Amino acid sequence: MKNIITICLLLATTFSVSAQKDVKLTLNHLLDTEDFGFNQTSQNDMGQDFKLTRFEYYISEISITHDGGTITEASDIYILVRANKTDTITLGNFDITNIEAISFSVGVGPSVNNEDPSTWGALHALSPKSPSMHWGWAAGYRFAAIEGESAAGLEFQIHALGNKNFFKQSIPTSAVDVSGSLVITLKADYTKSLSQIVVNDGLIEHGGNNEAATCLRNFQTKVFTSLTGEGNTLSAKNLKIIDAFTISPVPSNRNVIVQLNDHRFLNGSMIVTDITGKEILSQEIGLSNHINIDTKGLYFISLSGKGIKSSKKLIIQ
Repeated sequence: MKNIITICLLLATTFSVSAQKDVKLTLNHLLDTEDFGFNQTSQNDMGQDFKLTRFEYYISEISITHDGGTITEASDIYILVRANKTDTITLGNFDITNIEAISFSVGVGPSVNNEDPSTWGALHALSPKSPSMHWGWAAGYRFAAIEGESAAGLEFQIHALGNKNFFKQSIPTSAVDVSGSLVITLKADYTKSLSQIVVNDGLIEHGGNNEAATCLRNFQTKVFTSLTGEGNTLSAKNLKIIDAFTISPVPSNRNVIVQLNDHRFLNGSMIVTDITGKEILSQEIGLSNHINIDTKGLYFISLSGKGIKSSKKLIIQ
């Protein structure tokens, strides 16, 4: 009987070990349908030609959906993607049979983003790099660093960052068994990172608003697809944007200035309501907006743009 039990335990252990597989991720770097290359003429969806000279970004907070909806986290995996290098990254060794989707974010998660990069080992993705991918402790890492040249020969740069722009996405995909490892392959079309961004007039945007925020949203909604063409399944509608505008003075008297920080709201709508929800005024939003409210009290200013919104409290004394 003891021998039978021992054999059963050995078989169970063998089965458990055999179910563990390395899961890997490969990104096919593309410019539209062509393989990625620096100084290669490409075009965005606004018909503007450009050439890229730098293209780097982070991927983190990766999870895998598999075997009927089970979610397994690929803990502590940070990938610094360089578009001119195709690597297959090992995400971990997991008890997984059938992969159904992969979820991740472009950037570095808020729990790590504002830490000191010098605490990481020299070979780690988050250690100091040259050229730098770190903006400083307060702002954290550059989630994406894109540089290039327009058809007119003007340089453009987008260094996009900010915890508010750390967006999750989920791509339905299967995996291929390669020598016992499950390999997930995604297509990444980097022309789409510049969708609806004017690059032909010398754009320089370093920060977390305007074209930088648009670029990171493009990474979430447009850049990545499975080999069969399926994209992000998570909704990106009516997103709440933090610090899209500032109010002055604070607290205010009857004369209030609303200064727009995020140009994506430009020509959208601004609505002011009182504490009961009654609309006090409504107008198109510009870069600098002057409003007058005579009655003291608590109010709310709400901005709406294409698929985005932002709001703040306003106190009139």
